[in-house]
Amino acid sequence: MPKKPPGPAGPDTAASDDPAAGRIREAVTDDDAFIDLWLKQELQGTFGAVVTEPVPLDLLRLIEEDRGERERIRNIRERGRGG
Repeated sequence: MPKKPPGPAGPDTAASDDPAAGRIREAVTDDDAFIDLWLKQELQGTFGAVVTEPVPLDLLRLIEEDRGERERIRNIRERGRGG
């Protein structure tokens, strides 16, 4: 039977009074941890080789050009404000 995630407590029940609510929260947390681990392993297996490759020089050049352009624009705006 699939686990139902905890929802808001009803008007006559307090979440802290229900021991099953604590078990459900633990189960959901365990499921989340399992999914996080699985996803991390799958992503590393799929893209791990790409991450270790050096950044292409053309991309680095574009980043540096953009950084210079942003700095130029920032300086123009600061002078326009009287700074």
